Amino acid sequence: MKIVVIIPTYNEKENVSKLVPALDEVFKNTPYEFSTLFVDGNSPDGTVEELELLSKKYKFVNVIVEKSKAGLGSAYTYAFRHAMEKMNADIVIEMDADFQHDPKDLPRLVKPIIEDGYDYVIGSRFTKGGSIPKEWQFYRKFLSVVGNIVSKFVLGIFTVNDFTTGFKASRVKGFVDKLPLDTILSAGFAYKIDLLFKMHKLNAKILEVPIAFGLRDKGASKMENNNMMDTLKVEILLRVYEHKSFVKFVIVGFAGLFVDAGLFNLFRIIHIIGPSTGAFISGTLAMLTTFTLNNYWSFGDRKLEESKDKFKGVVLYFASSYVPIILRAKIVHSFVLWFGNTFLVTNGAFLIGIVFGLVWNFTVYSKIIWKKAK
Repeated sequence: MKIVVIIPTYNEKENVSKLVPALDEVFKNTPYEFSTLFVDGNSPDGTVEELELLSKKYKFVNVIVEKSKAGLGSAYTYAFRHAMEKMNADIVIEMDADFQHDPKDLPRLVKPIIEDGYDYVIGSRFTKGGSIPKEWQFYRKFLSVVGNIVSKFVLGIFTVNDFTTGFKASRVKGFVDKLPLDTILSAGFAYKIDLLFKMHKLNAKILEVPIAFGLRDKGASKMENNNMMDTLKVEILLRVYEHKSFVKFVIVGFAGLFVDAGLFNLFRIIHIIGPSTGAFISGTLAMLTTFTLNNYWSFGDRKLEESKDKFKGVVLYFASSYVPIILRAKIVHSFVLWFGNTFLVTNGAFLIGIVFGLVWNFTVYSKIIWKKAK
């Protein structure tokens, strides 16, 4: 099988000069047929020229250049097409050039596809045996872990632990060649979420293999500044397109958020109660607002009509809805202790709680309280 390792680059001349010989050592000691496709975003530092020189010595090196630097997602989709149409790839691998992905792990990614019948193999930092750098600051570790938990619940894919890894192998036939690459929802980092979700919907047999994610060697990160918001946007849109009730749920959520955030900040301004207590009370009042709207609109096609069902539904609604409210209160309290009682800190912690609540509530509401009849 022809395996094409796709590696996006931008100002990575030093990295590729080290990476290519390292890949050569791996390729010489594996039975699999590897080649590489570097896709460059018009680097001004001479990355392309360096790769062209390396291609003369290492025959597995192939280089294409984007017309303009349009983002990580655009680079990969451009390279996917080239790998399938020009290189007859059977397997495509996504990999970074900065040694955060260990070249020695490449055979471990393709072996399950070639020998065990898997279709999508994820190099996972968050499965058993995987790891992230100890040197990372707390906030980066926190965002990475929480972001993947949110992705798990929003997308409803509970068998995957690492949604944002950039180290993955995909079977082409029946999967990558079936992906609507023209309709990827993000040209940036969040393309990973889009492709994973669509591979899952194609019923790809998915496996996570543990990897040790390393520190960046040289060059600047390709991660966009709006990565977190772009990822959340893509996740929500994917679910919106799949579930119309989720659209209504989000709208109701905004109504609840208006009540919630308004009261929370009112309590904060007049100083009659502390921020953690304010978050708890505002969330409770917002919950009363959203229950009726969800029952008669968001999930109107399966609304609770019998008195007995309504009673059970209300009890479960309140019980389950308090979980993110209590957690949010604790998050606000912790952030205030750590970083101070400022507008940015309290509302940042409040927003984290809101995101978790959105995911938790929709899952419980749609799967348990207003579940579809079989």
